[in-house]
Amino acid sequence: MLRRFPAILAILLLVPLPALAQPSDDVAVRLISFSGWAATDRPLQVSIEVRNAGATPLGDVRAGLTIRERVRSRSALRASLDGNPSTDVLAVTTEQLDGDIAPGAAATIPIERDLGSLATSFRAGRAVSGVYPMTLSVQAGGRQIVQRFTAFVFLASPPETPLNMVWIVPVHRPLAADAGGVYDRAAVARELLPNGRIASTIAMLAAHQTTPLTLAPTGSLGDQLEDLANGFPTDDGKSVPATDPLARSAADLLARLRAAMSSPAFEIATATYSRASIPFLDANGLSPDAGRQLAFGRERVTKAFGRAPDPSLFVDGAFGLDARSARTYAAAGGRILVLDPATVHDPVEGRFGPDRIVELHSSTLTFDGLVLDRPIRDRLELPSEDPVLTAMGVAAETAGSYFERPGVASGRMLVVATAPAPEPAVVGPLLDVLAQAPWLRIRTASNVDAEPSLRPSGDPQRLDVAPSDGGARTRQSRAARRQVDIFGRVLVKPSGQEELARLDRIVLASESSDYDRHSSTAISLARKARELARHHLDRIAVPPRRVTLTSRGGQVPVTIVNRSGYTIRLRVRLDSQKVTFPTGAARVIEVPGKERGTSLGTLPFALEARAAGSFPVVVRLETVDGDDVIGSGEILVRSTAVSAVTLMATAGGALFLLVAWARRALSRRPKTGSAA
Repeated sequence: MLRRFPAILAILLLVPLPALAQPSDDVAVRLISFSGWAATDRPLQVSIEVRNAGATPLGDVRAGLTIRERVRSRSALRASLDGNPSTDVLAVTTEQLDGDIAPGAAATIPIERDLGSLATSFRAGRAVSGVYPMTLSVQAGGRQIVQRFTAFVFLASPPETPLNMVWIVPVHRPLAADAGGVYDRAAVARELLPNGRIASTIAMLAAHQTTPLTLAPTGSLGDQLEDLANGFPTDDGKSVPATDPLARSAADLLARLRAAMSSPAFEIATATYSRASIPFLDANGLSPDAGRQLAFGRERVTKAFGRAPDPSLFVDGAFGLDARSARTYAAAGGRILVLDPATVHDPVEGRFGPDRIVELHSSTLTFDGLVLDRPIRDRLELPSEDPVLTAMGVAAETAGSYFERPGVASGRMLVVATAPAPEPAVVGPLLDVLAQAPWLRIRTASNVDAEPSLRPSGDPQRLDVAPSDGGARTRQSRAARRQVDIFGRVLVKPSGQEELARLDRIVLASESSDYDRHSSTAISLARKARELARHHLDRIAVPPRRVTLTSRGGQVPVTIVNRSGYTIRLRVRLDSQKVTFPTGAARVIEVPGKERGTSLGTLPFALEARAAGSFPVVVRLETVDGDDVIGSGEILVRSTAVSAVTLMATAGGALFLLVAWARRALSRRPKTGSAA
């Protein structure tokens, strides 16, 4: 045995051990293309790119495919995609790259295989349609560099009745400016580049203008593109004019997006202005903002993109709904809602999840719910290091949904949606496949809703009321909304409307679901909006003054100082315990604004002093309806007049003293007697 040990050791040193098969930081591997499906007469095709970021050539590079038995359920498919395949191996094949990969260079390894030549399971007469897990691996120099898990669709025969599929595509980007409207120039440049997120999304939509998609654009994105196209201030203290190449890029992207969204194949759903959650707002004392998100979102999308959203189809920022928010949707005209399965208590389900329209009831309100597929949503929302690999996995999941119940596919549907805008690098290749997939029929949400075979078949679902949050974020949002609304009620249109709209946009942006995991950003935006509104209001004041009355009554002028720069209308109310106001203690005044400098407005008030002396009169500046106090000041009134009561008391006292003196004088007069 000891004599054989050196030979065994030599063999072990020559064979790469699985434990040593670790990915190299110097080598990047990604899938760059795949065939949508394979068949007996259609080969399996994948292309893998290997990039050498090291300092030495990469030699003996080969890519391998390990194909396993088809999965029988979506849960087994998800386990395989997540790296835990459970079925037996059907075939293994390898493709060798000719030559080395030089430092800094990349090479593509295309793999094309007639599956019937690899395994009898894929040969005509024996082949079975389904989803087959597959492992991709790349080796270099006898060492495994990377291993990835995916799956492909095999069709032994064309599907007879495809599965209905609805894809809701958010068209949105988080706010790129701070609360002051200042943009990060570097971030904007990245977004607007041809390979940036916005440009890539637009290119993806333009390339699939004949695919019936349901788009959910936000007004926030439209406003940002318009801002950037018109010129914008940047974080370096400078300003980008409309003639700058960056602003021109924004204008070009806006025009291209308008053109893409004009496709008659696309349906435009109503989304909230900033991808906010209506149930969250309603549950936390922001119901007016919930309605504003819907109305303002609709208005801004129509203006920016030139196409009005469907007033009956709504896509909430978090796909939520409860009994309270149902009233908000109904008031806005909502009838069809895209929902997360967690919203629905007990939907009628197929084997893979809700596969029909769900009827939802709240009091006298009724809605149609399109319940999205949660596993596909999760896969699409995860950050992807290999977008095409993710696309291949999602394509397999859609086929997995079809193969669960292929015989009744025409009466079932699959709803695909993500809350944030999906990564264009994933959606592009995925749409390329799904638009041609024989197992799917892509339809818009309203088109599916009108399909009799997909109408609800179970009992209506009742909606609960979502609990409130009560956290710092909601408190800041409520405080910001209150101050912005007060500022708006003080302004006289059209003065200040542009600034009011800007502050309103900041508050609405702070309510976005973009900040659910980064609430500090939302809090910062809301706090800044509140401070800016309060700053404008604080520039409206009553200067202190002294007034002397020489008679019991008189006129007291009250001066309003307006440094806000906007025309304002206020209610001025006086209050004092020692003064009465014969003609009223409150009056409304309008004070014009100056772009620079100070404007003054004066109101005369009639008052009557109850006593002599000095006493304060409080001046309150209120909104015209009197519901909110904007500020206050004080006037010191000094009365030198003697009141009638004082005069009567003084006269009475003098008369009393006079009578008393007279009586005393008479009592001291000597008496004269008669003569004896």
